[in-house]
Amino acid sequence: MEIVGELVPFMLFFCITVGVLATLYWNAKVREGQQETLRQVIASGQKLDETTLKLMVKAPNSPEMDLRAGIISLMMGLGFCAAGGISKLNDFDDGFGIVLILIGIVLAFTGAGQLLSWRLRRPAPSSEPQ
Repeated sequence: MEIVGELVPFMLFFCITVGVLATLYWNAKVREGQQETLRQVIASGQKLDETTLKLMVKAPNSPEMDLRAGIISLMMGLGFCAAGGISKLNDFDDGFGIVLILIGIVLAFTGAGQLLSWRLRRPAPSSEPQ
């Protein structure tokens, strides 16, 4: 019966991996279907207007999306660090507080990277005097 307890972490990571792979597969299938539709439209000689192409082609993320995701990741990271710190201060841990702090650090660095991406991608302010 001790083997069951050892399988819990394995199953957790297995389920996460299956979820990520299923999402990637689904997105690839959707993209393949869109490309096939475009091929059929072009082969039939129909003209593609700009609005149809915009619907079929995914636009890159805007800088505002990086800002939003960065703030959310950074705040989640700070929250995990705070929860880990509170856990350590109240002696509620079996190493759990350290795990929360490490997760928080990873999330905070991810958020900082997204904020840096937003800062580098946003349009430069105009230098014309008003």
